Amino acid sequence: MTLRFRHVLGVAALALLAAAAALILTRRLPAPQSSKRPAAEAAGTRTGLPTPAERRAIDAALDDAAAAAPKLTLRVADDADATDTDEHRDLDAVYGVYHPYFTRGDLDGDGCLDFVQAFVEKGRSGLWFHVAVFFGKPDGTFDTAVWVERAISLSDGDVTVERSLVVITPDLAGDASRRWRWEPSERVFVDPDKEPRPAVTDDDVPDETPEQKPRARI
Repeated sequence: MTLRFRHVLGVAALALLAAAAALILTRRLPAPQSSKRPAAEAAGTRTGLPTPAERRAIDAALDDAAAAAPKLTLRVADDADATDTDEHRDLDAVYGVYHPYFTRGDLDGDGCLDFVQAFVEKGRSGLWFHVAVFFGKPDGTFDTAVWVERAISLSDGDVTVERSLVVITPDLAGDASRRWRWEPSERVFVDPDKEPRPAVTDDDVPDETPEQKPRARI
């Protein structure tokens, strides 16, 4: 056997050993863990529907509402509660994924995603909507519901978030929107467009009575 032939055999044997070792290591190594979120969470965010954590917060709000007012029967408002109008169809075409009664945003500026959800109460004259905000926590859970508006007509409208404001539009065809901003010091939502009422002092009190004043022309 020539030296060259021995060299060829040695190289082939080393190649076989390397292939065998690679095969054994591949079989023994565990499958890599996916870095993606759970399928349910990813699907909820992608479709604009509530995630499991958001659903748990919604269910807790329904339980709290039932305990506080047993005669008040609330359920989650869904897309079918919106009337079939040109405005709703136009928004659905523009956004692709459009849910009139559910939306997300960072309303308190803490870097955690919050969400707005409307609920429905069936009354004698139709549906009445109740709008609540759920503030997100760093651990991925949510605070209890903070109610923004109650018993309003919203079948022809929707709820949206614009930066730090909750915007409620009763009728997309014409009604003006109502905007609400979170006031952390009072822990309530306030109307940012409402001018604060000035404090009344003694100097501001007129000498004449309202009956003595001439009526203003309207």
